[in-house]
Amino acid sequence: MINNEYKGNDIIGGASVNTTSTHQKHLNRNDNNTSSSISSIIEDILQSNFQEHNLLIYPHLPSFRQIYSVCIKQALDNNEIAFIATTYDSFDRIEDVLKSKGISVDNEKKDGNLIIVDALRAYQIDTYGAVKLGKSLVMRAARDGKTGVFAIPDMGSFFLSERIDTLLEYERSIPIKMDFKFIAICSYHRGNFDTLTEQQQKELLLCHNTVIGVKDESDAFEP
Repeated sequence: MINNEYKGNDIIGGASVNTTSTHQKHLNRNDNNTSSSISSIIEDILQSNFQEHNLLIYPHLPSFRQIYSVCIKQALDNNEIAFIATTYDSFDRIEDVLKSKGISVDNEKKDGNLIIVDALRAYQIDTYGAVKLGKSLVMRAARDGKTGVFAIPDMGSFFLSERIDTLLEYERSIPIKMDFKFIAICSYHRGNFDTLTEQQQKELLLCHNTVIGVKDESDAFEP
């Protein structure tokens, strides 16, 4: 565990994803070996504090859906604004997952408590678009008497667009401790994270206050 810690054990319009692609099938692949660790990952995320810029390495999309749905529900129950940037799931898929956890998605969206954005547009049209949105949500949260903002963006769009240098520059620009009531859980699919060089991986880890998720090869899915 490092602290900078390691804890292990579709703004904009919906993005539709071709789930028949080899890449998507790979990302969706479930591995029963990781199921026992998901609850501890969720617990670690829920223990994150405002101002923290944290990193999540998740093993596959089914686990990420479980993680973000539970954490978003908790954020909404805590009177926080919840913000998710999606790379691999359509807006409809995310909404269905959230509804399965008992979240009144339509009402929360209408009230401005739940924000779902397209990560490709949020990060690849304007690299700092998500940051700008996040800061505006913090201001609105303070104005509306909200506790703060919980954000769980998937960073996969940088891998799809092959802009790893831009990704590293972006992560370096965000302090590991921010000066406003915002929790950032930058989320990386393990398959994407493993394509980085050892130096790039180390740099990403050092850019974050806390690192949460699978680390051992036994926790990762088979290629």
